[in-house]
Parts: sequence; C-alpha cells; structure tokens
Amino acid sequence: MILFKGAWRRGLPLFSGILLVLILFFPIVAKGAGLSDFPDLTGDTPADRMQFLSKTRRETTSIAIGHGSRTLWVYFNPDCSYCHRLWKELSGVSDLTVHWIPVSFSLKPASMARSAAILSAKDPASALAENEDHFDDRREEGGYPVTGPISREARESVTKNTMLLRLWTGKVATPTLLYTDTRGAVQESIGLPADIPALLDTIATAP
Repeated sequence: MILFKGAWRRGLPLFSGILLVLILFFPIVAKGAGLSDFPDLTGDTPADRMQFLSKTRRETTSIAIGHGSRTLWVYFNPDCSYCHRLWKELSGVSDLTVHWIPVSFSLKPASMARSAAILSAKDPASALAENEDHFDDRREEGGYPVTGPISREARESVTKNTMLLRLWTGKVATPTLLYTDTRGAVQESIGLPADIPALLDTIATAP
C-alpha cells in the first residue's frame, strides 16, 4: 500500500500534465444558446477565415440545397436542435445555395450513424430534408432512420468533416457558418445567428 501511494505521488505530475494537454488541445463543445466556449486554437484573423473557407470548399463532403448565386457553408449535426432551427429559417430563401456539411458529436453517439446514413442515401438532399421534416424537438433527434448498410466512405467523410471543423475552430460547434460578405471578406458565425435575415443580407453574390 505504501509503495502504491509513493508511485501515485510520483506519477501525479505526469498525469496532471497529460490531462492539461488534453483539455487545452482537444476541446469538444456543443455550441448553442447559453453554452460557454473554449478559446479558439487558430485565432480569428481574415487570413484564418479565408483559409478555413478554402479548405471547407476543397476537403469536405457536403449536401447542396438550392441553386442561388449566394453561397453559405454550414457545418451541422443532424441531431442538433439549433441546426434544425437554422434549416427552417433558410427553407424557401431565394437566391441562396447552402452546402450542409454533416459532422458527428461525441455526446450524441447516434449523430455519426445518422450523418453517414444521410450521405449514403441514394439522394442525400432528400434524406437531409426527411431528417429535418421529421425532426423530434422534444428528444433533439433527427428524423432520418438509421437502417441498412452505411458505407465506410460515408463514415470516413463525416469523420474528416468533424476533424476539419475541430482543427480550425478548436471545437465541434454546430451550426458553424462560413460565407463571403459583400465587402469580399470571409465571415464565420458559430452557433445559431441571432438575426438570420440580417446575416443573409450580407452574403455576397457570386460574380
């Protein structure tokens, strides 16, 4: 028993150091109204946001909804009630293309399977619409059924989307929005925007 106590005391500084590294470098946060944030790991400069948008365009797997000349990129969780509210607000908005980028969230284990199932569907856009049309607000659960085989490629795509979001913002926060404004600057909005119509008015039209 004495030897165990001595070993524990000698190992305590090492354990504390490892725990501190995990807290600082791997925060996973569900962003929403009333939830606090960890500091971003990347900073928030115009160059950061421009690079984040560039990587989002090139490296994520998304579902495009709409055919407008204005473009919005949204990292979302199919079991996120704030993402569902954003979906409803954006439905029917003219002259807008929204690229919905599915991610998973550790506190909602089903989100990985549901995100991958939506991407695996024959028509991912229809699957996403079904998820939101049958969203269960009380349970905070998407309405797309997770049945049948889910491709490995789809799971890998969701994992890659999630890792990119965490790498560039320091957290898995949904919804996270990216767009280019009318001044040509890339903007990032984390969480459900307080004034969605006002935000939409600032999105630039593609040349």
